[in-house]
Amino acid sequence: MKAIKFFKTSIKFLFICTLVLLASCKKKPAAEEEMPTCSCPHCVIYIQPYENFTKEEVNAILPDLQKNFDKWLYGGWEFKVLDPKPLPAESYVKNRERYKAKVILDSLNKFPLTGIDKNILFMGLTHKDICANVHGIDKYGIIGYSYSPGQVSVVSDKRIKTKSMVWKPMLHEFIHAFYGAKHCPKDDKKCFMVDFKGKGNLEIQEWLCDACKH
Repeated sequence: MKAIKFFKTSIKFLFICTLVLLASCKKKPAAEEEMPTCSCPHCVIYIQPYENFTKEEVNAILPDLQKNFDKWLYGGWEFKVLDPKPLPAESYVKNRERYKAKVILDSLNKFPLTGIDKNILFMGLTHKDICANVHGIDKYGIIGYSYSPGQVSVVSDKRIKTKSMVWKPMLHEFIHAFYGAKHCPKDDKKCFMVDFKGKGNLEIQEWLCDACKH
């Protein structure tokens, strides 16, 4: 009888020890509990097509856009496509048949959450020619424009020979806005951050140089 009682007591003790061991295994180590969450940059990019730039055209660009954001930039990026809408009427320059990029940016800046959530950026996309007062010239024709740093950019494919390469100036303008970066300090013609100077020869651009990587 004593042997049976001892056996039952031993089984009960082993069962309790097993439960304690399992509970301790589920608990995270103190060092792990204190680990901070990921601090890598992330951004939701809302693409605003204008006029006759369709959502279908934007969706055709997205695979290259996502692939190259992931390849050249450190962080997490999500793209959302908005419904097309007219360009701001006050942005039109009649005698030049261009649209003022700054006026477009100001309209984009009125979207909710700009100025509140720094991980949101709005990027306009148009087939129309756009301009800005740059290089000492009034209403100079350009491919893209951004507030740098800021949360708004606009890109036109009017001056781009190969339209499918519009993701390159989109990447370029995002880096201006999100990181507040300037043009390529090496003036590397193959770098995505080289100053376009109103010309759409994107075919030779292949990388972000070491000075422009983020």
